[in-house]
Amino acid sequence: MRENRKRTGAAAAASVLLAFIFGLAVYQTMGFVYAIADDVIMRDIASGAFTGMPDGHLIFVQYALGWLISRLYLINRSVDWYGFFMAGALFLSLAAILYRGLAAEKSLRWKCVYSVGAMGVTLTALVAHAAQFEWTISAASLGAAALYLYVSAGRGKTTVADGVWIWLLLILTYGIRSDVFFMVLPGFGLAFLWKTFRKNENVKKWEINRRELALPILVFSGIGLLFLTEKLAYRGADWAEFQRFQNARSEVYDYAGVPTYEGNPEFFEERNISSEEVRALRHYALYLVDGMDAGLMESLSAEAQRQAGAEPGMMAKVKAAVKLAAEQFLSPEYFTASLSAVIFLALAALLLWKREKRLFLPVLLYLCAHGLLWLALGYVGRLPERVAFSLHLVMLGACGGLFTCFCEKEEDRCAWLRPAVGLLCLLSLGTVLFQWQGAKAGNQEKLAMDGSFQTFKNACKEDTDHLYFIETYMAEPVGGARVTVNGNFSLNRCLTLGDWYTDSPLDQERFAALGIDSVEQTLLTEQNAYLVVRDVEEPGFFASWLAWKRPEAELTEEESREIDGRMYYFYQVQE
Repeated sequence: MRENRKRTGAAAAASVLLAFIFGLAVYQTMGFVYAIADDVIMRDIASGAFTGMPDGHLIFVQYALGWLISRLYLINRSVDWYGFFMAGALFLSLAAILYRGLAAEKSLRWKCVYSVGAMGVTLTALVAHAAQFEWTISAASLGAAALYLYVSAGRGKTTVADGVWIWLLLILTYGIRSDVFFMVLPGFGLAFLWKTFRKNENVKKWEINRRELALPILVFSGIGLLFLTEKLAYRGADWAEFQRFQNARSEVYDYAGVPTYEGNPEFFEERNISSEEVRALRHYALYLVDGMDAGLMESLSAEAQRQAGAEPGMMAKVKAAVKLAAEQFLSPEYFTASLSAVIFLALAALLLWKREKRLFLPVLLYLCAHGLLWLALGYVGRLPERVAFSLHLVMLGACGGLFTCFCEKEEDRCAWLRPAVGLLCLLSLGTVLFQWQGAKAGNQEKLAMDGSFQTFKNACKEDTDHLYFIETYMAEPVGGARVTVNGNFSLNRCLTLGDWYTDSPLDQERFAALGIDSVEQTLLTEQNAYLVVRDVEEPGFFASWLAWKRPEAELTEEESREIDGRMYYFYQVQE
């Protein structure tokens, strides 16, 4: 027993160390770059750049986890803790996968081969996303690693060390993005039944391995605490109203699209929404629409779905779901994960055919359950890139775990198995080296294209006497924000004209900290407020909105600045 503890402890330490070395190599050669604006905004909330004080209300990430990250900013406000945490989650999943092989009672040669293969396959799937991370992929990598550990352990008892790893990975998966947690449940459910219930052929009776019950009890107890904490953190009428707004806004901007004024003028006239305000909506300028609240956004959502034809016949929706799911499932964009999953499934099937034909039924059930999840998400039109890739990662975790489980049993019986594994190791390492340069170039391109916005935001922080308003599109491709150990996370004085946090209690705190009662009135009357336009010396939709709102006012260009190779034009409203 003591020897086992020493072995598992050493394996855990070695796996974390190896993963840390690879993470450090990625950071030093490529850097960690935010892939989407959502992560940057959550970073700003956690760090205090949004409201002036670090806050755990990250909206999308569970409050308990957001609170822990925000406390780190109280220790040191210059370190990008959120970025390191989300990017680090990818390497924690690698550590968990490495642990499976390093903790095995195998020879040093076997462990070396396993480590090379595990790092090769994992980095083949994740190296580009490690360099350009997003919270959904971070959650999926953790969930996939947990599923891999659980399945690869086989039908014997799940050890305490395994249980600790799996519990931690699943809690973090749910904490980062709860939807992704439910992606891994079908695989866990079937694996749990396989590991827990067994028919004793001698007495013709089913037996229950009660020890296996401990892990799901502990996992769902932890999930329950996170859920309860979330409910307590977002209680109150203001948060309830924002949740209504958020759900409706997501339907409009993420799926159905903003309804057109020409499509139903009567709808907008009944709500006193002008064509200029509809144009503002199309530019995500929610602060410039009078009466914008949850009720108005819900009515816009209903109209958007009507105009988009969101209620076709059942068969039409099923056909659309199949088409969307098939396109995402077969897209070569995800081959780094999906092709590995198919190879592992094929090799596992060969091993099962030889020894465990009875397992074909649960494997088939898993594939059906996973496929139904694809179709269900396609049915509601919610299969964007990050969700599709997450599904591929989860499938890779399940198929890789199944192959590893039976590979350990059959490695001495199948002459073809060792050469096949060796070939996989070489191919995966070659793929990682090939991807490395591409990911590095992609990061540099992203920094060159979008990094200037982060520079512009930091420049705004230095000027505490002025406010700068930008169109949301300037912030959307903010992947150029690089994770840093020496950042500037003071209160951000550069504000968008609207986004997913509009109408939230956080927005109210931010406006109070900046002395803003109304974005519209601040732009129209405040002499220290500027509208900022990037690249093109043209105020765009705002000019026509102003001509409708204040015909007597003029929009004048006050100055222009070149920041990080890009031009920014500063406009003010003059009565």
